[in-house]
Amino acid sequence: MRFLLLLLFILPCSVFSQSEEFKFSLYFENDEYELTEGHHALLKVIKQLEAKDERDVHIKGYTNSIGTENYNLGLSQRRAQSVKAELREFTIISSMGYGELQSAAPDNRRVDVFVHYKKDHVPVEGEIVEPPQLPETAQQTIASLIEPKKGDKVILQGIMFYQDRDVIMDESKEALQQLVDFLKRNPKVKFKLIGHICCGDPMLPARDLFNVRTGKKNLSEARAKAVHNYLAKKGIDTRRMRYLGMAFRQSTGKGDEFDRRVEIEITSVD
Repeated sequence: MRFLLLLLFILPCSVFSQSEEFKFSLYFENDEYELTEGHHALLKVIKQLEAKDERDVHIKGYTNSIGTENYNLGLSQRRAQSVKAELREFTIISSMGYGELQSAAPDNRRVDVFVHYKKDHVPVEGEIVEPPQLPETAQQTIASLIEPKKGDKVILQGIMFYQDRDVIMDESKEALQQLVDFLKRNPKVKFKLIGHICCGDPMLPARDLFNVRTGKKNLSEARAKAVHNYLAKKGIDTRRMRYLGMAFRQSTGKGDEFDRRVEIEITSVD
């Protein structure tokens, strides 16, 4: 089994990519559950697989029979969790520790990882399916656009509105000033302001929310227009900008706090 692990280290990622399914094991020293450099090297190859969104991963942790039953169960779970943490770009199915195998053999101190295509998965009652978690990236801000280019899009953080209205809150002054400063530093930039809503209906994503101030169902557009009007009052040429509302068409999938937003998108830099 250890020979199999060594083979996996040297196999190119393309071999895995062509496989419908495969299984491999990571072995641990006695009482250990933290990943070694060798573990990370193997998992790095797995993480380079193509079509991650089409695959799922099953993770099973074990120990040998040295130690108490309760201790070994906890150790096997910690081993499984260590491996799962490195493979969260995949859909994980029932990552679990199963305790001890009935032997003191060193090869029983391991985590088995099974990878296959979702289309081949046979659901089992009680299994736990965890959707993939992509690595967090730092949110770009308008101040970080040192050399803006066509297609750049940034959420205007700090620009807030009163509930169900297109009225900008006083707390937004600093964020608005940053936006004005950016546009004055970059007079050749043309852009559009894009409003989005939270709490929309996924079945009717084009349906906008009710704007209490006007009585119209145009809240996402009205909020983008409010920022447009503010910039015009601060001397930004209206020929440089336009605005539109997207309602719920471009949900982030992260929840209301993230869906409720106004973005700026650079349309040209002449």
